[in-house]
Amino acid sequence: MFSLDAPLQPAIDGFVDPENGEQQHTTHLNNVVMSVHRKTPIEQVIQGLGAHLTHVQDKRRARATLLLAEVLTRLPDLRLSSDTAHLLLTFFLERLKDGPSMAACLKALVALISLHAALLPANDAWTVVETLLNLPTPIASLSQSMRKQSFELLQLIVRRGALGDHEGRVLMDGFLRAMSGEKDPRNLLFCLRFAAELLTTYANVVDADVAKGFFDATSCYFPITFRPPPNDPYGITSEDLVLALRSVFVGHDSLAKHVLPMVLDKLSRTTVVEMTKDILETLAFCCAKYPLNRLLLHFTPVAAAVYHHVLHGDNTAVIAVAIDALKTITRAVSPPSKLPGMQALAWNKCIVYLVNQAVEDLAHQAPDSMVSTGAGHVLCAIASVGVAGFSHVLSSALALLLEQCAAQAGSPAEAATARLVQLLGCIDAEVDHSAPPLVPYVSAIQTTLVHGLETATSSRQQKLCLQGLRCLVLRPPSPLLDDASLEVLLQGWTSTVLSNPFPDVRDEATSTLQAIALKSPGLAQIVLTRCVPSFLQVLEQPAANAASGRSIEVMVHDTLAVLTQLSLAPAIFEALLLPLCQISWTHPFATATMAAAADIVRVNKGSVACMDYVILGTRDTSSSVLSRLVDALVVHVRTQSIDVRPIVRATASMSAHVMQCGSLPAQTTLLTSTLQLALTSDISPLRGHAQLLPLLNAVLYSCGAALTALEPDVLPRLLPQLFTLAAQSRGDDESIPKALAALFNVLPEDTPLFAAYLKWITSPDARLEGMASPAAVILDATCSQDTRLAALQTYVYLCKAMVLRGHATYAPAMLSLLCSLLTSPFDLRPAVATSFAALVAESDDVLAPACHASISCVHRQRTFAHVFPLLFQSNLDYEGRVALLLIVAHTPQAILVPSLAQIAPLVILALTETGLLGHSALATFKMCLQQDPNLVQGFFKDVFNGLLWQTQFGQSARDRMDALECIGVLASTKYDLIHPYKEMVIKRLLAPIDDRKRVVRQLAVKVRNQWSIL
Repeated sequence: MFSLDAPLQPAIDGFVDPENGEQQHTTHLNNVVMSVHRKTPIEQVIQGLGAHLTHVQDKRRARATLLLAEVLTRLPDLRLSSDTAHLLLTFFLERLKDGPSMAACLKALVALISLHAALLPANDAWTVVETLLNLPTPIASLSQSMRKQSFELLQLIVRRGALGDHEGRVLMDGFLRAMSGEKDPRNLLFCLRFAAELLTTYANVVDADVAKGFFDATSCYFPITFRPPPNDPYGITSEDLVLALRSVFVGHDSLAKHVLPMVLDKLSRTTVVEMTKDILETLAFCCAKYPLNRLLLHFTPVAAAVYHHVLHGDNTAVIAVAIDALKTITRAVSPPSKLPGMQALAWNKCIVYLVNQAVEDLAHQAPDSMVSTGAGHVLCAIASVGVAGFSHVLSSALALLLEQCAAQAGSPAEAATARLVQLLGCIDAEVDHSAPPLVPYVSAIQTTLVHGLETATSSRQQKLCLQGLRCLVLRPPSPLLDDASLEVLLQGWTSTVLSNPFPDVRDEATSTLQAIALKSPGLAQIVLTRCVPSFLQVLEQPAANAASGRSIEVMVHDTLAVLTQLSLAPAIFEALLLPLCQISWTHPFATATMAAAADIVRVNKGSVACMDYVILGTRDTSSSVLSRLVDALVVHVRTQSIDVRPIVRATASMSAHVMQCGSLPAQTTLLTSTLQLALTSDISPLRGHAQLLPLLNAVLYSCGAALTALEPDVLPRLLPQLFTLAAQSRGDDESIPKALAALFNVLPEDTPLFAAYLKWITSPDARLEGMASPAAVILDATCSQDTRLAALQTYVYLCKAMVLRGHATYAPAMLSLLCSLLTSPFDLRPAVATSFAALVAESDDVLAPACHASISCVHRQRTFAHVFPLLFQSNLDYEGRVALLLIVAHTPQAILVPSLAQIAPLVILALTETGLLGHSALATFKMCLQQDPNLVQGFFKDVFNGLLWQTQFGQSARDRMDALECIGVLASTKYDLIHPYKEMVIKRLLAPIDDRKRVVRQLAVKVRNQWSIL
């Protein structure tokens, strides 16, 4: 038993005794280590081991040595004198001759040299190396762990820096002998990394013989084909070994004359894809590391090999790797260089050779052949690396590429154009060169691409021409085209958008105009002045387009979509929105235009400046876009000249986005002006003009940030009228209750208005300004059903506002009233149960974070904690289960865990129900199954009947898939429990196999197969 005060000698004897078990050995070892750590000098431990260290029994000697090794390893802060450290080192080196003690000695030496190196004299380092390299049993013949420890010892000595050049040379020779034939991946990874370290540390003594020795010892592993076994505990990957081997190859530049020919030879002979990729990557790695003078003799064969694999690679992966290798090599020989003379030679032997070969292949092969495609990849790879490569490719190959683009129509022209576009994609978009290499060729390229766009008959070639022109405009950091050329191109793109017969070409031209407008404010202004008027003219004078084969409706729809995309540029947004909104509302496409204007505001809602412009306008405008729209709406509502509903919808959408994303002054301005209209104008949504009601609702839904800026008398005048409208709402119209909920969700609690109204809302007997509270109306059986349902709707949304807000007083009170209506006889119980769906539902347009609502992060938890005890009963009827399961389905899983045993039976009984109850039950059942499958084992008959019913009659495809997934999970249950239901499951899963949704059919087949093989 472990003890802090255990006597030392019995602990030593107990550890050394080979008859003791592992647990006893561990206890005795801990006693010895603790004793040495506290007070006992290690010399006393050595003295106590005296008889054991010289014992005739091999195991005792080995364990005695191991005890010293364990003490040194486990006590890194052990205090040793220099003499003791030297004595221990000498002892362990001598003891290496004892075979059974060798493993312990190596462990001890590693601990001694790594932890106490400062105590050992410098000449001891060479003694350790000499002893290791001349062991009776060579290192290569030792076990894996001892080989690893031997290599670690050599590395510790090297890192200590105590060896001279001659000693380092001897160590390298001995190490190469020791690692010869190493196959264990753990040791191999260490040896390769150590070999690279040796080449770097003793670079001065690496001559031809040493370099050849390292090459012979390591090249046999190339290429690495190691694949780690599943669940490998050591975490050694093929990538680690590959990187370590490459580090050896480039550890000294004298290895280049051996490595490169070997790599090229293996590249020419291998047919395995993964090996080919590794060899190409190694070739590129070496070329990037070796100095140019070592590569000169090999550049041409290297370039030829890489070129061959770009043109004739086994698959796209090999071609991609070869192209990456080519880029790396090009980067290595590109200027500037520390050896300009060498760099020029290397450039000629590699890059010039490759470009000339590619141009020759392009000239003698069909433009649409695979060889020409590969040659184009080579040119683009070289051009993409730097300005030198790009300039050389342009001067050598551009004339041929332009000639091929214009020479033949059809597939050859498409292939040549694609090659030209790929080359233009190599324009450096980051570095602004003082003399861009493309300048002398811009005019010829532009002429060729414009001509190709005009004469091409295929959509693909036209798209390629557009992409090439786009590169000329957008990729250079500084403009390459003058204003006149740019205007010509813009006119061409505009004409393409308006009259090209191919939709994909029109989309390409549209995206190009958008990209140009977004590149800079100056370009956006040019697009605005040169292109936008042509699109607006289509709206002003709509007509069918015979060239593109589009009707009037399609032309207008497409033009509006183009303007929407261009509006992402702020300058175009501001210039475009007002003209669109000023279109005559008797125009045949006024509805579509206003919808597009609303969509333009929506896509720009991320810009606060754009949202502010909608309501605040600019200094140059007398009134804003929204102000003009609202004034016009008021006029048309008064005259009843047109149906304003589409215009109101668009205006309300704009208002909602301004309230959600505009600045606080913009929101305040819009809220104030809207409420002023509602409260003071004779044309008001509060005075019977229901057409304008969406405007008021859109503003109130997101009024949270600006509410405090209102005048004190506004809300007292507004709220009674809103409650009156809410009481008059019928059917599915929830707009006024939502607006009231949005207001009370953010209304400051310390205002008298908040307390007065909430007290009135929650008190069945209270009256306010002559109005009965919603709670009183709900309970009043003498009122009409529509009136009571309207009051219930208002009450539920106000309850939701308090619940989201997390109000400690009114949220529990209002929830309690709703629950009491479900647990006692009441004629509106079905409506109350259904209203819980609105209570828990999430919305994007109201009571959401985007609408500045006040939302507690724990409102779901609090709702469940309050409602569950009130509703949960053993005899709960249908309506109660609907409400309860709706709450449960929207409660975080962690909160439900303590109550799952109570919830599960209710959920299982509801699986065969339709509508809200079945949907909520299925969602909750899936959660129960994931949390604790044992909860459902006592109800398997009802479970399988319910789930199988849902697979066939679930209200949505997602419900049917959830039911199938649950059945699949149950297939992993203990077989004797589910065997009675196997036949039923297999038979009834035939129904979802014929489901109308493919994803359901596929999942049904998978689950049925899963059950069939049980």
